[in-house]
Amino acid sequence: MFKHNAPSINMTLVGFGQAGTRMVDKFASLKTKDGKPVYNTLALNSNDGDLKELKHVPVENQVSLKLGGLGKNPEKAMAILEENREASEKLKEFITERVRPSDELVLFFAGLGGGTGTSTLVKAIDEFYDYHNKPKIVEELKKIQASTSPEDFKTNLQKYKVLAFKKAQEKFVKIGVVVTLPVRSDGPDVLRQVNEFATQIWTTAKNPAKGIAFVIFADNQHFYDEWNRLGANAGAENYRDYANNQIFNVIHEINTATNGGGTSVTFDPRDFRRIILEGTGSLVIGKVERSIDEITNNHDLTEMFMESIQSSVLHSSIAIEERDENGNVTYAKVHHVGMLAVIDKALEKTGSAFLDEAKNEIVEKLLLTGTVFTGYLEDRNDFKASVYTFYKAEALPSRLSKGLVKEYEEFMAKHKHASFRQETIQQIAATEEDLDIDLDLSELGIELAEDNARADSNEHEIDVENLDLSDIDLSKL
Repeated sequence: MFKHNAPSINMTLVGFGQAGTRMVDKFASLKTKDGKPVYNTLALNSNDGDLKELKHVPVENQVSLKLGGLGKNPEKAMAILEENREASEKLKEFITERVRPSDELVLFFAGLGGGTGTSTLVKAIDEFYDYHNKPKIVEELKKIQASTSPEDFKTNLQKYKVLAFKKAQEKFVKIGVVVTLPVRSDGPDVLRQVNEFATQIWTTAKNPAKGIAFVIFADNQHFYDEWNRLGANAGAENYRDYANNQIFNVIHEINTATNGGGTSVTFDPRDFRRIILEGTGSLVIGKVERSIDEITNNHDLTEMFMESIQSSVLHSSIAIEERDENGNVTYAKVHHVGMLAVIDKALEKTGSAFLDEAKNEIVEKLLLTGTVFTGYLEDRNDFKASVYTFYKAEALPSRLSKGLVKEYEEFMAKHKHASFRQETIQQIAATEEDLDIDLDLSELGIELAEDNARADSNEHEIDVENLDLSDIDLSKL
């Protein structure tokens, strides 16, 4: 079966926080025929307890910051990491010493909205760049400096920085970022913070100098809706497990299926690496499956490709073409496109004509800046035909580009029009014995010793430590 092929791209997978480490744990379960891990996997969390839930990531590759958990508050977690020098140094050591990027690609996994995953991911991206890729640019810049005069170097510094980057880029260790968006029910504060941190990640990812090959904004709301719709057929007890299965399966499938052979048109692993590693943007993966009984001709396979290119397995659709209120059309820049079919051997040999037909239609639909790579396998595939499309676009899933703000505004609108009551505890009527009669006994000629003592004290002195603060008016806050 094609999933047992060697990967087209050797990857190191790093999980941050509870969600990220669980995603990576799925990849860690894969073993070669001789029992070796298919992927190099590592996990980092804020406490020991969450790491104990992992079943497959080697214990020696698990690191705890020993902070006891950072909660669903990324902003607070970032502040803690900044203030806690020991934890900050431990994270830096994890990235610079434990993550040894001997592979072609390092994948960072995290759940956005969680404290540990979001905060450590953002800092890890910076640490990775500072340690692994920035020195390569500096090295090239020093070479340029040595070959030019001080005055020329200073005058044309920006030009030489770009030149140094271009020379260093081929030696970069590329990273991919896979993060999950929260469900709507996580509430407005989580949505607000996720919106902010997703913006940081996206801005960083669009800067080629940072060496981020792609970002996948996988969407837990998308998975939750699918899991609900599928019911017992989802193959998972909850939407989180379903989400992890989907992320794991589709990434591993395209990475191994593109290293198969046996047909006249195969997908060259070098072409796959170009799609994944060249350029920047969102990596969009589509997948459509049909029973072989539903495939009657080449046109059916072509239609499957067209359905796949317009969808995504991991999140809501990405608008490649948009029309404004004046009818003007704008396009998202799309880099190389991969088209791959895996056809069960039980299906009669179809030839490759369907690939040419689908390719022509996709080229007409997309405004490409790169190349379309195609291939197909005839392999055991549970009596199904599966087609995959994958490409990078300088665009975002619709829920992230517009949806999170809309959801946040809906939450706040509900709060704005809501009336909140002030609860009090209903009192039990006092008996005669319980009555507290407030009388000025001095009018009756009775003075208490404690009253005399109080009168002798300085009437202007306030004992702040014992001051009654229960009557502070908080209504204007």
